[in-house]
Amino acid sequence: MPKDLVVEAAFRDYTVLDRDSNELPFSKGILATSILATGADTPRAYDIAEAVQRHLIAQSISRIDAPALTALTAEMIATHLSQPHADRYLMWQKVRQIGRPIIVSLLGASGVGKSTLATRLALRLNINQVVTTDALREVLRTVIPASVLPELHVSSYEAIDMDLGESQAVTYQRQARAVVAASVAVARRCVIERKNALFEGVHLLPGSLTAALQTLPEKPIVVEILLVLHDRDLHNRRLLHRQVAESGRDGSRHLARFEVIRNLQETMRSLATRAGIREFDIGSEGDLTQLIAREIVDRAFE
Repeated sequence: MPKDLVVEAAFRDYTVLDRDSNELPFSKGILATSILATGADTPRAYDIAEAVQRHLIAQSISRIDAPALTALTAEMIATHLSQPHADRYLMWQKVRQIGRPIIVSLLGASGVGKSTLATRLALRLNINQVVTTDALREVLRTVIPASVLPELHVSSYEAIDMDLGESQAVTYQRQARAVVAASVAVARRCVIERKNALFEGVHLLPGSLTAALQTLPEKPIVVEILLVLHDRDLHNRRLLHRQVAESGRDGSRHLARFEVIRNLQETMRSLATRAGIREFDIGSEGDLTQLIAREIVDRAFE
């Protein structure tokens, strides 16, 4: 086994008995990751996991069952953070025990920061499948020629900029529907296999995944959030940064169509409002992890 994946030698004899009676080695890293869903920052989460580890050593506890470890971790969270954080941890563990697959969808216009947030959020929520609509669109381009669906072969804002004799909303929705169909197919597969997944992209029509998955017998928990940037200057600066930091994406195209992208964001906001999808301003100091975790918990116990 790769040395970076081997459990710490000192803790090979410390085991956790899971709810299926399987013995697993205690892992401080895995425990710290589970704490991130409370909204704790990474250093604090590792501090708490280390406190749990020290407690096991001090009390000579070499074998502990999952409920007892959860209770101990919640106690440490309350001590090192707060009782509300501990309560959120306990609720999140209950959701994970239910076993219903979780599908998170992050929508948003180009340049708001979806990709960066998606990878960070997936880690915090312990979701190991991240699907981008850009990747799905690339696959679709190989089977649907430009002569059939020309707007599929350009970016969302470029499709809107094409003279198709349609309104921006109609063009965007027509392009997005093809990608949404692929997204729904992948999401269905994840649900059937009971895998949690996070989808991100501009082509996720607000409400589309919820509508497509709500009747499945696995009863997936689907949470859709529209990510926006109300601050025009911040949005522009992020696109400028992309032009420098991600030269392969030809950021000059985004800057040249900045107004189209801003208008697309308003179109998406209107569609999200109509579909009952919440929005989150990335330029704010709000806690996105907690927003989504609360949405998941609420849907799990509806």
